[in-house]
Amino acid sequence: MESNHFFENYAGPADDFFGTLSAEASKPEIYPVYWSSAQMEARQHPRMAKVQSFLNSQWIHESDGHTWFDPETDTLYPDRIRRRPPGADSGGLGTHLDPGTLDLWMTEGYQLAFRHLFNGDFASYDPWDPAYRTAGTQYPGSTMCSAFRTFQGWTALSEMRNDQGVLHTVPITKAMAYLMLRPLLSDVAEDDMCSVQPNRTFPASEQWHEILLRAVSPIPSVQPGDSVWWHCDMIHSVAPVKDQQGWGNVIYIPAAPWCEKNEAYAGLVREAFLAGKSPFDFPQEDYEANWPNRFPPSALNDIGRRGLGLSAVGASAT
Repeated sequence: MESNHFFENYAGPADDFFGTLSAEASKPEIYPVYWSSAQMEARQHPRMAKVQSFLNSQWIHESDGHTWFDPETDTLYPDRIRRRPPGADSGGLGTHLDPGTLDLWMTEGYQLAFRHLFNGDFASYDPWDPAYRTAGTQYPGSTMCSAFRTFQGWTALSEMRNDQGVLHTVPITKAMAYLMLRPLLSDVAEDDMCSVQPNRTFPASEQWHEILLRAVSPIPSVQPGDSVWWHCDMIHSVAPVKDQQGWGNVIYIPAAPWCEKNEAYAGLVREAFLAGKSPFDFPQEDYEANWPNRFPPSALNDIGRRGLGLSAVGASAT
């Protein structure tokens, strides 16, 4: 970022994705950089692949005669970085979710994924069942994630105490049942979805979800190289901090196993990687297109080539 004069040319956030969050929450120090050597080396590292495979295996990847995804192969879903310098003041980021917005209720794929909730069979709802999530389409105009992620995650580049503006979560995977059905209760207006809007993040607020937010909990302190993971449907936030002690830098790397949906997205990722452009799911800012020291295709290993669809994948999800 420094060698390519990023901060001299940075125009600021290109979207208002976090605009529905509380007034106390500020935009995080997240920058649209995707193709540095550090990011790509971490994404294709054998240890990362081993962790992602372990995490994927926590899900039910086969059911009803379908193999929903291949837990052994990740698609190298590219995301951004957070870079917060010592002494920084940050308002953090309010409690929210990232799996979708109105598409969670309105597209056929998600209606099938949450079929037990919509049919009133709450006891059968399993947040670890990916059925119908791995091929579903997005709600038209959505800026949400186009891939299926079993877990969201980041890898620490610096030491961070857990009182220095780090990740907090509501560690209850079945909380999604409450979130999905909450707009149907009598205290919510017919034209309101508990503040959920297209092209914005899914907010979890004191007004509508106070009972869940009692469980907000911080992660432990971390060292460089530690990775932190949370279920893709989990409520999470970033705590505010004043005069941060030390750096607060992370690379965002999720677990996004090979499946029909992710195979299609991998093709778009491959094109963006080769051109040094912003990936499809993010604003097309393309800061790195002319950076001479971004990660080159020649440095891809077997994991990286497989994750970008440049070599054969062992198991084919059907």
